[in-house]
Amino acid sequence: MSAPPAPRTVKALDATGRIGGYLAVWGSADQRDLQDEYFTPATDFGLDWYETRPVLYQHALDDAIKTAALGVIDTLRKDDVGLWVEAQLDKRNRYVQAVLDLIARGALSWSSGSMPHLVKTAPDGCIERWVIVEGSLTPTPAEPRLTTCIP
Repeated sequence: MSAPPAPRTVKALDATGRIGGYLAVWGSADQRDLQDEYFTPATDFGLDWYETRPVLYQHALDDAIKTAALGVIDTLRKDDVGLWVEAQLDKRNRYVQAVLDLIARGALSWSSGSMPHLVKTAPDGCIERWVIVEGSLTPTPAEPRLTTCIP
């Protein structure tokens, strides 16, 4: 019997505020996100553009947290599932404990943010270029597979 699939929500990696999870999962023309698009291993994420990227909440659209950086993403690597990221949260930030509580409940997923001029999408919805400028913690990712246990 095979092991059950791992959940794709954000997980605490230790007690220091280090978190990890999938910022993107690979899709296909038959497996698209809620924007009718998908990433593949060939997607150019601009992984070598920056050493770190900010961690935001809801892409800085939350009325309370706004543009407060909650921490930094310092690890991005592709694997067979998608783009795995790790981040260090700033435990001095007044919102971080609430965010860690949501993570402990399995209520947050990652969502990647780019800028329009850094994005290129094929007519079939394949995202060819998506230079990541931030990673957001969100209860409502565009990729539903980031909220569930899937193979």
